[in-house]
Amino acid sequence: MSENTSLVSHQENGLALFYALISGKLQPGRLWQKPRYRVKYFFRSLIYSRATARLLSAIAADSVMRDMLALQDTLPSKIHRPYLYLSMPMLARSEAIISHYDFASRLALPTLRTALLSSTPLVLTEFIGKNGEHFVVKLVCTGRCEREGEVNMFIDCDNTCLAMLTFAVINQQQQRVLMIGGMQGAHRDIAHDVIRDATKACYGLFPKRLLLEAVQMFANATGVARIEAVSDRGHVFRSLRYRLSKKSLFHASYDEFWTSINAERISGDLFSLPLSFPRKPMEEIASKKRSEYRKRYALLDSMQESFRQHLI
Repeated sequence: MSENTSLVSHQENGLALFYALISGKLQPGRLWQKPRYRVKYFFRSLIYSRATARLLSAIAADSVMRDMLALQDTLPSKIHRPYLYLSMPMLARSEAIISHYDFASRLALPTLRTALLSSTPLVLTEFIGKNGEHFVVKLVCTGRCEREGEVNMFIDCDNTCLAMLTFAVINQQQQRVLMIGGMQGAHRDIAHDVIRDATKACYGLFPKRLLLEAVQMFANATGVARIEAVSDRGHVFRSLRYRLSKKSLFHASYDEFWTSINAERISGDLFSLPLSFPRKPMEEIASKKRSEYRKRYALLDSMQESFRQHLI
């Protein structure tokens, strides 16, 4: 944490916080040490004054959001760039960020509350694959992929990250919505054979699907009413300002993946995902595949039980 981060606790209101940021008296991170960055922030704040004032007032008034400056040093400025999905209006970005931290701070489950507000990864669930592989799903807040949400969830197999997604829990029409702003597979240096072997170890359940199972567990445990996810067209990096510089980051189609799990397209930018995946009755499964499906369902049951145990 920057020595200047503690100064935020002394700001009486959003205007005082704004002055501390643009003057350099408050420097949550290295970016704020650069006069050029602070000048850009000043002028963008003037252009988007209403949304900026709303966010800064919330940060100044809320101890949780003030503390998050140590982990999310761009928290005061992230609304000035596309956030969560491409067409999200400026003021809605402020409300989304504010509602996420309000949700996190009010969670009745202390382990999840800590995970949403900490840079230390928390194990959500873990299970053993067919050949003894150790799979772990973790939740952490690091500021990584900050334009895609506030929290990262990732799945490891024997300490190798296979997939990661980023989300925020926001309020829409008086409902809690878990909004997935980004999802990515393993690093390009990881051989495809690693993903194939992990899928075989989970009886045909691929890592991204298992990650969504964990998202559903989290959503159902925390009172989330809907899960939504960004489309290809709606990803923040489809913005004109990023389209060329971030083009290399897109290796797979969001649309194809969401469609493969029976998600429903609700707008050009968003899909609605199920809160749970239905299981096929055994009588509807070909006899030669029933053994694999039983093992698959047993693995999912083990995953669910581990999730419950980690909440204690």
